[in-house]
Amino acid sequence: MAFGLRRDRCLDITGMTRNEFYYQEKGVKPGKRPSSMTRWRDPRTLQEYLVPNQEVVKKVVEIKLNPDLPKWYRLITATLQLLGYYINHKKLFRMMKEYLLLEDPRRRKGREFVAYRRVCPVGPLCILEMDIKYVWIYEQRRYAFILTILDTFTRYALHWKVGFSMKASQVKDVWEYVVVEYLQPVRIKMADVEVEVRSDNGTQLAAQEVAAFFKDNNIRHVFTHPYTPEENGHIESFHAVLSDALQNDRFTSLSQLEDRLNRFYTTYNNDRSHSGTKGIPPAKFWALHKMGKVEVRYLDNRRAKIIIKVPFQDIITFPGIDQYDYRAKQTRRRPSPYFEALDEPKNKYALVGLHNTFESTSV
Repeated sequence: MAFGLRRDRCLDITGMTRNEFYYQEKGVKPGKRPSSMTRWRDPRTLQEYLVPNQEVVKKVVEIKLNPDLPKWYRLITATLQLLGYYINHKKLFRMMKEYLLLEDPRRRKGREFVAYRRVCPVGPLCILEMDIKYVWIYEQRRYAFILTILDTFTRYALHWKVGFSMKASQVKDVWEYVVVEYLQPVRIKMADVEVEVRSDNGTQLAAQEVAAFFKDNNIRHVFTHPYTPEENGHIESFHAVLSDALQNDRFTSLSQLEDRLNRFYTTYNNDRSHSGTKGIPPAKFWALHKMGKVEVRYLDNRRAKIIIKVPFQDIITFPGIDQYDYRAKQTRRRPSPYFEALDEPKNKYALVGLHNTFESTSV
């Protein structure tokens, strides 16, 4: 009886794939040799150049060294295309494999996901999700709370707040900001679209003060079922991205954490490619959708297919593509006369209990 290693174990040791192991040459003419150059268009001058592949590899290393940017080769491909490089994921995979830049594959066990409460928004600001994440502050020896509100369609982080406590009044303050800065300017109340907010049953999120604010502003609050984080999957996925970005940081104070979060949320919204938006950063995806350059085809079982109608290399050259770019520091202010002079006496988003002045520590 023969003993030895299994096939998959041998392939892991040698670095071969099963396709390479079973491949048999057919004796036909070999394919075209890989190119050593990559076409690139300067976004400022719109002039095209041929750059060596080594320059592309340097750009890939620069992206991978930024903890706030993606590490997966497909998302790095989208990032390079937005920067003007004409390169596909197959060529980038070959280059990253040659220079040992590929990430280890993640093997996930089979799981059953929700089928009937899946989020399928029809546009921006229709279905929002919120949740709280904990980060350890070493010098204080206590956890800090990070509350984030995420738009499920664009994956845009609308607002966040950090503190050693997260009470219902603080959650309400964050939502007052979202109403002023996002819901009122686009006047969703005139579009007959009901805003839905999803969250778990956390004490702060299910408080009566928060529930009263949502009711007064006609915002529907939906709670996920126990032990089903996939029903709030967008914000859970966002927290996984945030955890990866902060995994090598050690915070000694709340202000240090806040400064780090300022950088993260700005990069996440403005520059980080996202698989849920076809590789486009949330801020640019939102702007493209407003320009009518994003097509959404709704499929069966509450699924949607997103189609980008323009080449990635042209996106950052469009006028107004930065209209939703995230600002690192914001200060709360009183509503402008535009908000106070809406034509209806009872505004659907009426800012019940809005403070006259409020200095926000969030973005």
